[in-house]
Amino acid sequence: MSDRWRWRGRVALLAVSLAFVLYPLLPNDDVINSDWPAFATGARLIVSDPGHLYDLEVQKRIESDVTGGRTLTTPGIEGILPFLAPAWVALLAAPFEAFGTDVGGRLWILFGLACLGAGLYLATRPQPPARILPAFAAVPTALMMLNAQLDGVVALGIGAAVALWKRPYLAGLALGLTLMKPQLMLPLGAAVLLERQWKVLVGWAAAGVALLLPTLLLNPRWISEWLGQTRATVAPVSREIDLPHFGVLLPQSVQTIAVAALTVIAIAVVLYLARRMRAEKMRPAVAILVAGGVLAAPHALPADLVLVALALVLWGRAEWFDWLALSLAALVAALTIAPLPAVIGVVLVGYVLARVSGFISPSPAPAAASPR
Repeated sequence: MSDRWRWRGRVALLAVSLAFVLYPLLPNDDVINSDWPAFATGARLIVSDPGHLYDLEVQKRIESDVTGGRTLTTPGIEGILPFLAPAWVALLAAPFEAFGTDVGGRLWILFGLACLGAGLYLATRPQPPARILPAFAAVPTALMMLNAQLDGVVALGIGAAVALWKRPYLAGLALGLTLMKPQLMLPLGAAVLLERQWKVLVGWAAAGVALLLPTLLLNPRWISEWLGQTRATVAPVSREIDLPHFGVLLPQSVQTIAVAALTVIAIAVVLYLARRMRAEKMRPAVAILVAGGVLAAPHALPADLVLVALALVLWGRAEWFDWLALSLAALVAALTIAPLPAVIGVVLVGYVLARVSGFISPSPAPAAASPR
């Protein structure tokens, strides 16, 4: 590719990235039509009534106030978009909710975009900042923004951990941010444990304790209540993009076993590929673990493909057709009905894993790359 076309491509990607940042500031952006009402509901309850944080009837009343009486529906969740994240997510959302539903939601979205940008930048250091543009300008970022989701915070935790890997305690502390969506970290957590990265594990656990203690003081029962309600997040009609979702499509009597088995199988495959690549370089192995986390998660939606974009950035050898495949797959998965998103998600992540592992046309490493 000539320098002129490369420069034009970067300008185009920069324009798309800027549009993503400006979109939440536009008056026609309606934060009610996103996941923000659920986060705002959790934020109000953790402050005013933490004992009923996962009570759907109480949530319904609070969310009606948050949305101004507008009704949001999610199949199988009794007509509301419930708050089903860990309790510390409600604490994180509380300062934003204090600004009101509209302003707070916009600030929440901008916060997520800023975290994503910082995570991508930290993951690519010491390469030029322009290396993050294909990931930030991809469709998954738009889905994360439109849904006011938390994947940017998770990406920041992973990026910071990669940048701090030579200081393992700090790297583990940074991974504490990934606990905003712990279901996406199963292969990475298993790899840290199997590789006996005890210092990283200690830092990660310390971050988890720091998140856990304040929430347990507010509601000692929230963990059991949360686990009980999270079963409702995964249903045959959900736009899941993960392998375990196929277990939900089976008869109800075997669903739990099937989901667990598919999760274990996915983790095992991802760990095998990561271990195979670890002999060469750390970054491809981490990229496999991050992308594989979406594949193995019991609950992953199209917006979570932001982490696949992060994985491609970590790999550092993605070509234009890889980014195009990611964006097209994310768009189709977001617009189609189940179980097609799961098929698309599994095929896409499988393709990325094969690319990073070298099974599909590996690209020559860029001259400017500086592997860790």
